[in-house]
Amino acid sequence: MALASTSPDPPSPLKNLDALYPLACTLVGDEAAPSLLVRVYERVADAPPNERPEAPEDWLALLLREAPEQRQAPSDPEAPDASSTPDAGSLRRDTAERLARNTLPVAFATCSTAERFVLALSASRLSEAPQPARLAGLFDPPLPSSPSALLREKLRAVLSAPEADLIDETLSDTELHGVLRDVLRDRFAPVPSSLRARLRAVRRSSSPAAGTDEEDEKDPEGSASGDTSGGLLDRLPSRPKPRTLLFVLLLGGLVLGGGLGVSYLTGSSSSTSAPSPPTLTAFSAEQAGAVTTERATTQPAEAEAYLDSTWGRRVRLPSIESAQLRGVGRLRAAGNTEIPVVLYTGEEARIAAFVYSYALIDRLDDTATLNTQVRSQLAQRNRLVADGQAAGPGLLWRNRANIFVVVSPSLSPDALRARVQP
Repeated sequence: MALASTSPDPPSPLKNLDALYPLACTLVGDEAAPSLLVRVYERVADAPPNERPEAPEDWLALLLREAPEQRQAPSDPEAPDASSTPDAGSLRRDTAERLARNTLPVAFATCSTAERFVLALSASRLSEAPQPARLAGLFDPPLPSSPSALLREKLRAVLSAPEADLIDETLSDTELHGVLRDVLRDRFAPVPSSLRARLRAVRRSSSPAAGTDEEDEKDPEGSASGDTSGGLLDRLPSRPKPRTLLFVLLLGGLVLGGGLGVSYLTGSSSSTSAPSPPTLTAFSAEQAGAVTTERATTQPAEAEAYLDSTWGRRVRLPSIESAQLRGVGRLRAAGNTEIPVVLYTGEEARIAAFVYSYALIDRLDDTATLNTQVRSQLAQRNRLVADGQAAGPGLLWRNRANIFVVVSPSLSPDALRARVQP
């Protein structure tokens, strides 16, 4: 039954929809919530004007009366526990997947080289990925025998107990490795085009057949289809003739000699023309002045909710002595990368708190750097860290999957250290 487009009885019932919709979602899930609310509003439309709900409590009572008809009756002996119903499971699964996606970069970064290799191998789609036991001789200390157990152990070391329990109870090993695969794809994909060009050149130098180049251009990712029993042998180059080999060697010598000469003449100038990227704190300090307030608020809870709804980042904002929260902005960096920035005003100057993650920092590799020493110091949660420069422009710390960089144009790191409470 359709609702009337106009109603002679102010105020409009739709004013409560923003509050009712999330409540309906928690009762019956995202998919069934619209049907539930249509039933509720149909009941309201059918009721006499003097019996229609007005107070929020009346709407809640009507919502609860209609909700059981959309769900399995609690008295049903086969009814599952509330936390395992499809509706509750959808919320738990979405939350667990988002939590794993935001936390896995931290857990992965805290692994040793051997552990990272095993986890990446287990998350890969290689058809015949070798088992850790077959690779044990290549690493010291020995590789872990269970990648799934290792992954959950690393997550539990970063997360709180309830968060780790949620992931353990909701996501299977296959699903958790799928999330890790997505994280690794964001970090390491796509394969650089320059590498593809170099590999094509290698193949071209070993086999002048034009068919090979055409195959590379058509299928840059390679192909696993078709009969491969003799494919590799068929692609082996034939032995070159002596005259051809001599010509190639002479030509290669000339090219190599010319290249070395050019490199010698231009080496000093090229080495000085490519300065290294600034540190993460220096980069943040340079960009802080360009960030404007996008969502003005003085309430930390509201700012945290905005960060979650806009970027999917669960953030606990720091407390900064003698500074007032002013709102949230964003910095658009290279590669269309967006960095959330929380803005404060203090007695002396403006303070900006950039909210990074390891994934964001990796995308900024050519723009800003975070050296190995600082990364190792960030392994300790909520530890205030300088970037290694004596007169560095700010401080860093890590809280779960978030890396904060706080900078101020007129406050030294020591002054910030005395005021910032992560």
